[in-house]
Amino acid sequence: MNVLDPETIASLKALDDGDGFFAEIVQTFLSNARPTLERLRQAERVNDLGELERAAHKLRGSASTVGAQSLMALSGRLEQAVRQGRLPTSIALEIELIEAEFNRVVAALNAEMGA
Repeated sequence: MNVLDPETIASLKALDDGDGFFAEIVQTFLSNARPTLERLRQAERVNDLGELERAAHKLRGSASTVGAQSLMALSGRLEQAVRQGRLPTSIALEIELIEAEFNRVVAALNAEMGA
């Protein structure tokens, strides 16, 4: 499975007519996702389930913008689990998986920026 959905990336790049649109989308994603990951970590540390759900929801939405399907799925899984009261045995592990996938997304976006 691709880290990024090729169709989403192609669509975003097609909208870039040399004005830096694609780079702007990537930068917006990164500037939103990084603090949201920190919100996830902080919510887990203080056991704030409401904030955990909101941060996971926001990250899922941000990931959809750049076609990061696995990141969307992981974030959505955590969001739904918290919402439904089915907490994973280790929220910290779930967040680690999300962070690892985020790092893969960053690398893939950087590669796309250079392509």
